[in-house]
Amino acid sequence: MKNPILLTYYNASGLPLEHIAELPYTHVNLAFILVDESNPTTPKLDGAIASGTPGQLTDNVKKAIKTLQSKGKKVLISFGGASMGSAVYKQIAGKENELAVNLAKFVKDNKLNGIDIDWEDTAAFQGNAGYDGVAFLVNLTKALRKHLPNTTYFLTHAPQPPYLEKGSGMDGYIQVMKQAGKDIDWLNVQFYNNPPWSGSPDTIVKSYLEYCKLPNLSWEKLLVGLPVTQRDAGSGYIPVDDIVNKIIKPLQKAKKMGGMMNWQYSSDIDYVWADKIGSALGLIKEK
Repeated sequence: MKNPILLTYYNASGLPLEHIAELPYTHVNLAFILVDESNPTTPKLDGAIASGTPGQLTDNVKKAIKTLQSKGKKVLISFGGASMGSAVYKQIAGKENELAVNLAKFVKDNKLNGIDIDWEDTAAFQGNAGYDGVAFLVNLTKALRKHLPNTTYFLTHAPQPPYLEKGSGMDGYIQVMKQAGKDIDWLNVQFYNNPPWSGSPDTIVKSYLEYCKLPNLSWEKLLVGLPVTQRDAGSGYIPVDDIVNKIIKPLQKAKKMGGMMNWQYSSDIDYVWADKIGSALGLIKEK
């Protein structure tokens, strides 16, 4: 089996970003880069990564990126997030290449290792958003891959599980993967805030194994995403020991474990989550 991925989202400044260099994480997603209705193709930053200068990372984050990369960690920027809704995406739809050019420029200017698409506009898969969610995601993915070639950059997505569940009424990501999945390196699947997956290891494992069979998907391209603490999600928290015993071990037994993702780094105050999951995935070398 290939080496698993252990990825965390950095969104709040409670813990020093550079400390990830000493943890078993393999990848970090800086969150978030987004746009607004008044300037729909020009990216702006939000959260702990945003400086007082529009579109500029803080000096501390820039310094931390260099530290992380010197230790072999890959650092990406995440586009979207829960705060971006239909009104904004409707303005961007049809301008995917222009947006991709600007996002790619940000990645290159800041010497990042790639970009993550965290699109959470369910209405656009149900015909209620004023634009076609599948077409938007396919066009944006292909445009980004054109400007961020896979020989150098990662391109990932972070869908919710019903987006991949056949017959859910919001399963548009199956079409996205059919049409653009070859350009996507992996999916950070958000198995939280989404009943019946929330808090149910058996359901997560079952769905994970089914998603492996979808077009342009496999276990190598699927990460199980979970919250670090109960306050990091409305639902879906699973104690770290249960994650190891009821999710990671069953998938390892099936020889189908691409890795884990968490939301969010700042909540792992004592680094227990990172250490226990990293150990279970074989990412911590015995001293």
